[in-house]
Amino acid sequence: MEDNKWERSYPPEFPYDYAGMNLEKALMMIEAAKQKAQEMGFSMTIAVCDAAGNIVSLQRMDDAPLMSVEIAINKARTSVFGKIPTHQWGAIFKGTEPVIPPLRFHSGWIAFPGGFPVVVNGKVIGGLGCSGATWEDCLAVRAGLIKLHANTEELEEFLKSFGVPKEKW
Repeated sequence: MEDNKWERSYPPEFPYDYAGMNLEKALMMIEAAKQKAQEMGFSMTIAVCDAAGNIVSLQRMDDAPLMSVEIAINKARTSVFGKIPTHQWGAIFKGTEPVIPPLRFHSGWIAFPGGFPVVVNGKVIGGLGCSGATWEDCLAVRAGLIKLHANTEELEEFLKSFGVPKEKW
């Protein structure tokens, strides 16, 4: 198969749905993410933003690291603005993935795991970011996405590639 660098590889072609996120949905995802964090023994901060990157809800669990507040917000926003999971930006910044100008200059851009776009019916309705652990942040995000019946395919691919046993999901 020929490698055609000129073919579109970024951004993903799903549109934004600016009316898709609301407080009720955000709180549902946060509760599911908090429950998973508690099951794993972590205190996290969970942030949900709408498709425009505005924070809809933010909760910091007792004893969650103070820095996790800003990180969770940045993860949620980065996943919305980029339309891809935050961990994928690491390869882009290193120049090993799609050829686009690096966005590391963008205020608050995050390039490590724990932020995923909330994609429902092929549209980005918001972003979900969890902070307070490492790869475990992704398991909390997964719980939140599942609660809203959002797409979890890319998240599960990441967990597989990272070697996280499925029984931990």
